[in-house]
Amino acid sequence: MIILASLIVMAISVYDYYSPETGLIGTGGVETTAVAGLLMLLASLTLALKPNRGRFLQGFLIVSILLDILLSSVAGYFLESPVIMAAEAVALIGWLVNVIGDAADRSIETDEVEDED
Repeated sequence: MIILASLIVMAISVYDYYSPETGLIGTGGVETTAVAGLLMLLASLTLALKPNRGRFLQGFLIVSILLDILLSSVAGYFLESPVIMAAEAVALIGWLVNVIGDAADRSIETDEVEDED
């Protein structure tokens, strides 16, 4: 979900940057939102494709994605782009699913270790 949302944010930002109908043509806010979408895409791909990651990397990526979601949705609000805000809401849902799923997986692994003793 986070990957999809970041792709949508990047696509809408590029559209807003080049489309005169939006009134945002060539603005720095749209550029910043596109770069933030790219960074969120890279972070979410790292989470998806690198299953054996250290605690520090896991925490850094989780916190970075959350900050990106929050700040990009604020930028979408100021840019008056409901599509960016909706995509960030989807990303937030994906972030929550990821965090809750990881916590559940760690809980199951801990229970299995305790049962073996």
